[in-house]
Amino acid sequence: MPGEMLEFVEFGQATFRAVASEAERPREEAGLLGSLVYRPTVFRRNHVGWIAACAWRTRAKADDIVALKRAKRELDPGLIDNIAESVAALVLQLHGCRAADAITTVPCGHSRRPDCFGKRLAQAVGRSLGVQFLQVFADRPCSGVSHPKEFRKLPPLRQIADPVSSMILVDDLATSGWHVEESVTALRSLGASTSGFVWIGGTVT
Repeated sequence: MPGEMLEFVEFGQATFRAVASEAERPREEAGLLGSLVYRPTVFRRNHVGWIAACAWRTRAKADDIVALKRAKRELDPGLIDNIAESVAALVLQLHGCRAADAITTVPCGHSRRPDCFGKRLAQAVGRSLGVQFLQVFADRPCSGVSHPKEFRKLPPLRQIADPVSSMILVDDLATSGWHVEESVTALRSLGASTSGFVWIGGTVT
């Protein structure tokens, strides 16, 4: 209310609420970008954490997964650049103008192509930030489905370049976070201070 004094509370006693006023557009009008929820969130798998910029919207998730698969086949540069801008903006908010010495990505795999969506996205984020892209690990083409039970069958990461002192790992999607954890852990073991950023992670109602 106007003129009402606001009281400060201890952080541990505060209640945080998601914004409830966001209008949900019809799926056919929203498109893949418009139906996602921009909600930067920290995720963790074992000892590795990363930040996802967006989350699936529950009611649109099934359609959006189909749209994402199509986007991965078509590799539309305009779509990739739009996504990269939102991820790069989040990196800037957290790391400042000189975010890192290089951008890298999770090796391409199930797309079985060396210019996969995730790598294209990482390259676009690098361009947006003015930071070089450096592929440290070789692509790992594989068949079958992307599922944590299948990941154990993958060959180990194969290093093809030396990492630089500080790196940002970018990927398009983290479901279980297995690939992000694997790559970040490997980069850190090579001496690179590494942060992980993902476009989509999690689901909101």
